[in-house]
Amino acid sequence: MNNPLSWFDVTKTSILLLLYILVTYLGVAFRDVIIETDTAMLLLLLNIVSGVLLRKRVAYVITAVSIVAFHFFVLPEHNSFRFQNYQHIITFSVMAFSGVFAVRLTQSQQQKIEENQILRTELNSNYDLASVLAALNESHAIADALIIHLEQHFKMRVQVWLFSPQLHCLATHQKLSKATYQPLIERFSRRQQQHIEYLSPSLSLHPLYGQSGMFGVLLIDALSERVFNPILSTLISLSLARSEANTALTAAKEANQLEQMRNTLLAAVSHDLKTPLGSIIGSATTLSDTSLHLPQQTQQELLQSIAEEGYSLNRSLTKLLDISRYSIKTLVPKCDWVEPEEVIGSAIKRVEQVIKSHSIQLCGDTILVSLDYTLIEQIIANLIENAAKYSPVCSVIDIQTNYRRGHFIIEIADRGCGVAPEERLRIFERFYRSEQVKVKGTGLGLAICQLIVAAHNGEISVISRAGGGSVFVVKIPCEKYELTDIYE
Repeated sequence: MNNPLSWFDVTKTSILLLLYILVTYLGVAFRDVIIETDTAMLLLLLNIVSGVLLRKRVAYVITAVSIVAFHFFVLPEHNSFRFQNYQHIITFSVMAFSGVFAVRLTQSQQQKIEENQILRTELNSNYDLASVLAALNESHAIADALIIHLEQHFKMRVQVWLFSPQLHCLATHQKLSKATYQPLIERFSRRQQQHIEYLSPSLSLHPLYGQSGMFGVLLIDALSERVFNPILSTLISLSLARSEANTALTAAKEANQLEQMRNTLLAAVSHDLKTPLGSIIGSATTLSDTSLHLPQQTQQELLQSIAEEGYSLNRSLTKLLDISRYSIKTLVPKCDWVEPEEVIGSAIKRVEQVIKSHSIQLCGDTILVSLDYTLIEQIIANLIENAAKYSPVCSVIDIQTNYRRGHFIIEIADRGCGVAPEERLRIFERFYRSEQVKVKGTGLGLAICQLIVAAHNGEISVISRAGGGSVFVVKIPCEKYELTDIYE
């Protein structure tokens, strides 16, 4: 169905009609000066221009009128349709044939140009869609992007159905009902058709293929006369297949990581828990042996060993439980106004058995900040315990707190062996322990710290300390309560 003439089309037609009238008038008024073939050439030129600028039907009508006017007004006998001689018949014939041929040729070229423009537009549209789909990984996001694209560029409403693990609608246009079309999709899937099925002039089903065969179908409801390009079916098939492959790969990697974590956990439990248990059992067995008469000092040393190994065992089990609990991604800090010095004192008390041979030096202003008391206490306790394990006996552990640019900052420095540059990121991995120094532990303390800091949207890092040792820096964004008014 042809579209009605626009104002621009009417304007072009009117201008060309005036030019036709002008050329015809000049051919009549100056027939003594201008010969008939010159007028014919001018009219032929106008016919070519008409074929380029005007619609096909209008161009043919104007060309026919110009040929008739040329015969009636310009050729002798003037103002009649008779021919004076055979030369005029030839002139008229050439004029008529050339005019029609020129219009047909130019119209054909115009049609090719328009088709090329449509093709270029469609290619650009498909390229844009391919770029969008390439940036997406989730199947739902890919299907939603396709639905939006086809509606905006092709006036098509789409449903995307997949057959695995069972028939389900992955995504649908908001104006299409899943229940309405589900029986059609079920019938299509049972037949396993290898070609497009047209249910009506506007409704069609397009199969989606992967390496294992057909895995889904596109339901297209076209609101225009545009034909759905099969390239789009291939594009969406590849995108969805890639998404499913990525999902399967991610699941396989997670399963592999879980298995590795289980193996590591088993190794950690068998080594770090069995050792203190062996020591406890050995000391307890010795103390309970009535045949042995141990000195009081030896008995005291064995009891002390039982207590220390029991404390170490309790700390290891606590960390294993903590890392399991914090890995559920439901760790939400419960912030309240706390005083860092109080939190640090509580953390020191928690690990006093480990740091009894070290002294703590605390530096920082008295402030109130909004933090989760329990979680921050655990971070500090783990970092102090870590500093004590890797520091020489009787060395000082320095703790400094401050508040800068909206962040609470705590630095815990030791005089230990330090951390190699290549290990500064790996030490925060679960179960990772440095090979430079053999120290008892599960390798979970720093991993727990990182989880808690991440829950606060903060950062934790380690840097080298001048003169030897390491400085662990924790930065957590939080609010600060101004104490000026209280002290005044």
